[in-house]
Amino acid sequence: MDVGEYIAQFAEWLDSRGYRAGTIRQYSYDVRRFLRWLNKSPEEADPGDVEGYLGYLRREGGLSARTILRRIASLKTFYRFLRSRGIAEGDPVRVDRPRVRRRLPSVLSRSEVRRLIEAAPTQRDRLMLRFLYATGLRVSELCALTWDDVDLEEGVVVVRGGKGGKDRYVLVDRETSDLLRSYAADGGSDRRIFPVSPRTVQRVVRRAAAAAGIKKRVTPHTLRHSMATHLLEAGADIRAIQELLGHASLSTTQIYTHVSREHLRREYGKLFGAPPRGNSSDLS
Repeated sequence: MDVGEYIAQFAEWLDSRGYRAGTIRQYSYDVRRFLRWLNKSPEEADPGDVEGYLGYLRREGGLSARTILRRIASLKTFYRFLRSRGIAEGDPVRVDRPRVRRRLPSVLSRSEVRRLIEAAPTQRDRLMLRFLYATGLRVSELCALTWDDVDLEEGVVVVRGGKGGKDRYVLVDRETSDLLRSYAADGGSDRRIFPVSPRTVQRVVRRAAAAAGIKKRVTPHTLRHSMATHLLEAGADIRAIQELLGHASLSTTQIYTHVSREHLRREYGKLFGAPPRGNSSDLS
């Protein structure tokens, strides 16, 4: 098979196992790059070839440890596919995984969230940003959401096929529900609530942040981080936040305990009393 045939069959195999479209695109891209570099049949590759490729990526590509980690995952999955088809027998992807430094997410204050939403130029864009913040949805989940997935009377949203292929429920506040109802009445949608691409949402967020004078780097995911942090500050149970965000592991959610200064102040104060407070906190 040539490279294109390998990739096509790999993509079909991933799809049959319920991998999300974005993951299939990423894995296919990663494997295509590897096969072009390898310049021989993938079943002939050995651990030295994989080590050589990863070394090449580090030297020439300047890729981050996180990206290298994804490339390794892509190749591991590809060779699992080859073994399942009887094309390859062994697994040449036997490498040490790079350590990834976990960075604290960027978070907006409540006032910055308000400014961001108000700076969006259209009703649809303002509602889209408000909905991202109120629900904590990922941008791909927002773009896939249909009116059938939303119960405006109960304020419940069903997220279908989220990360990991799992469905979950999230909540939406009454004011946002009312705005959605008005938006629908104005004919501002089709079957999907927001019939736009993730790239369009990213552009809307970036332009609104610039118009609002927010100097931080702001993406759709920043609203998700901000919602989780603000819930924690308000005293929400971290396991409830885990459920709302759709995190498979509580350790992923616990990063917000490091972001939320208010949460740290509250917990610290249980033993030592409240620490002094200035006026500089941007999360107040």
